[in-house]
Amino acid sequence: MNALMKKEYPMPVEDRLASLESDVKYLRNDMTDVKQHIKSLDNGVQNVRADLQSFETEVAKEFGAVRTEAAGLRAEMNREFGLVRVSIESLKTSIEKAKLWMLVTGVGVIMSTVVTLAHALKLF
Repeated sequence: MNALMKKEYPMPVEDRLASLESDVKYLRNDMTDVKQHIKSLDNGVQNVRADLQSFETEVAKEFGAVRTEAAGLRAEMNREFGLVRVSIESLKTSIEKAKLWMLVTGVGVIMSTVVTLAHALKLF
């Protein structure tokens, strides 16, 4: 069983410490790089957050402008529809006046025709 086990050559303690110090040095450098990347990402996130807030403000302004425009259009449409209603009422009044005029004129023509016919037939 001992024959199957590898024979290890012990490494001197000084070499092992030097190796560990070197590894720690690389780890520190890597951690410094990671910290720098995290800081740059944090700055990027802050920039994106500021951009989103300014975009939100712009969108709110634009929606306010759209609401104002829609309210103006609604007021204008109400005014125009009011004018159309007034015009329709005026037209109805004109039509009623024209009907009355035609009725009076028609009755007058019929009366004058009857009188003329009666005169011609010497009924009067």
